[in-house]
Amino acid sequence: MNLIRRSLLRGAEWVLKGADATDLTLTNPNGWKTVSIGGGPTWARVNVGDSTALQITTAWSAIRLIAETVGTLPLHLYRTTSKGRERAKDDPRYTLVHDQPCDYLTAPEWKESMVVSIATMGQAYNPVTRFESTGRIISIQPVHKSRVQPEIQRDGSIIYWLSDRHGGRVAKRREDVMPVRGFGGVGELEGYAPHRLHNNSLALSVALEKYAAEFFGSGGRPQGILTTKTEFGEKSRDQIRAGFAKYLNDSREKGELPVLDGETTYTPVSTPNNEAQFIEARKLQIAEMARIYRVPLHMLMEMDKASYANTEQANKHFLDYTLLAYLVRIESALNSCLLTAGERASGMYFEFDVNGLLRGDSSQRADYYLKMRQAGAMSQNEIRQRENMDTREGADDLHVPLNMAPSDLLGEILTRNKTGGQ
Repeated sequence: MNLIRRSLLRGAEWVLKGADATDLTLTNPNGWKTVSIGGGPTWARVNVGDSTALQITTAWSAIRLIAETVGTLPLHLYRTTSKGRERAKDDPRYTLVHDQPCDYLTAPEWKESMVVSIATMGQAYNPVTRFESTGRIISIQPVHKSRVQPEIQRDGSIIYWLSDRHGGRVAKRREDVMPVRGFGGVGELEGYAPHRLHNNSLALSVALEKYAAEFFGSGGRPQGILTTKTEFGEKSRDQIRAGFAKYLNDSREKGELPVLDGETTYTPVSTPNNEAQFIEARKLQIAEMARIYRVPLHMLMEMDKASYANTEQANKHFLDYTLLAYLVRIESALNSCLLTAGERASGMYFEFDVNGLLRGDSSQRADYYLKMRQAGAMSQNEIRQRENMDTREGADDLHVPLNMAPSDLLGEILTRNKTGGQ
């Protein structure tokens, strides 16, 4: 694309000039870290920071979709029993993760905050508060990644330095902080921040947005030059330039047409939007954001190639290839931090309930329940609970069709039928 190609070529020299050689030293590895994992100057000449992704509508939509979907999924603490498993509702930690982890956040808000932090900065931190006498967990409070600095001690243990709003710092033990790491971070204690790895892609989206705003902000007039047959000095050129610019601004606001004096002509020099493939470039950036955050295009309201063949299958694809990585990371962090080794060994664990995401439409659910009911895999009450209906007395029994029986008992059953059941 012409617009993208010109942007990259114009920005390459600026990127090279923007790198500070004094930062790339053996005694100061921060500069090398920026070069190796991204960040810093971009080819589009746009700075990309932690919050830049949220300013791009497509990235905002992708991150919000992932975060709010995870926030709506119920999170339970389970206990393994002789019959399978049960929800450990009598455990205080169940209430923390299912209802309210701290005074100022509900469970959905807390889960959303973790996902937003992972999707934008590659890491989420959740300091844990315990009763000093018993060690029982009483709250889980998320903090911004910038306020936490992990540090490996000589003995291999990890401590987390938490800074407060007044400049003070306090050390937290590993068991008192629940870190949730995003993708990557090989050999590191934190995951990769997408805006650092993909800063040029994000910067291009910002540059396209800025270009569109400036173009329409100037009344849709392309940039150009003024030419005259009379030679002017520098002072006169500055006066003509300032006067024409003011005239353009005034005429844009009033809807008037500027008039040039004498033999002055205005020649556009910028590329028309259709030749610059501006619309195509913006559509490409939507696909780029979808690739970065692994979100299906139709879920970002890009409907050019949308398909509505099967809602359940679309949700399952979204769950398997987008949400599952977040869910497993959060579950593993909860199991590691909130449960003791003995509790994990006894069969206690945290798990998201994704059944609501895979419900499908009413006909699909009815067909599924019918098959499970006929196979003796679900009772009437289990089906009613799935549909948020009250249970009924006597509806817990499992039933199978009369024409189904174990193959090794088939001969005995046929013999009984011939003898009248005697």
